[in-house]
Amino acid sequence: MLSLTLVCVVTFLLVCSGAFFPYSSHPASPKPKRVFLQHMTRTFHDLDGNVVKRDSGIWINGFDYTGMSHITPHIPEINESIRAHCEENAPLCGFPWYLPVHFLIRKNWYLPAPEVSPGNPAHFRLVSKEQTPWDSIKLTFEATGPSHMSFYIRTHEGSTLSQWSLGNGTPVTSKGGDYFVFYSHGLQASAWRFWIEVQVLEERPEGMVTVAIAAHHLSGEEKRSSQLDALKDRFPDWTFPSAWVCTYSLFVF
Repeated sequence: MLSLTLVCVVTFLLVCSGAFFPYSSHPASPKPKRVFLQHMTRTFHDLDGNVVKRDSGIWINGFDYTGMSHITPHIPEINESIRAHCEENAPLCGFPWYLPVHFLIRKNWYLPAPEVSPGNPAHFRLVSKEQTPWDSIKLTFEATGPSHMSFYIRTHEGSTLSQWSLGNGTPVTSKGGDYFVFYSHGLQASAWRFWIEVQVLEERPEGMVTVAIAAHHLSGEEKRSSQLDALKDRFPDWTFPSAWVCTYSLFVF
């Protein structure tokens, strides 16, 4: 038993250290490395609606323990110097997560790139803000854009999200305390209108809630950019990179 345990421990350490190459493009037994490449433009607004930050780049996620260590020799600019930094005041660190798996993936990379301008851009606006008889603030929003969008919410200190017009009406947080909503529609769809209610226990100068919306362009020419195509083509054949264009807009209310 001691010998068997020793063999298992040594094998485990060798695998985790990267001594064994874990990927293969062999047709009979493919073992691809999955990578997400999102060419995005982010825009951050303050409480007064002013743009306080705007940047663009290709956001890179590798969905396994090796990160980009095996990719860097093929694409040297993807290295530890471009690790993505969490935007502490933004839900889900201020990135356009397609699914709420941010707690599973601690490492991602952000390679600067020119702005994207998809032909069917997302539009997001506050339709109304009203006080309810039960002393909460009801915010009604309207969004239009591509067939796949993600909506994120973070309440500020002194505020709670009491209800919304989504699902069964009871807000449920994702891991970490933020709220994540995935929305999709067919080719023909009216504007997406929904509301949230925020219970404000204590008013603060930084507002009561931060919301953000990401528009994912997953089909047609809108999902592509010249920079994204060029980067994707440089990945080795034992990888499976999924690439698309997206935009991310953040607002404070």
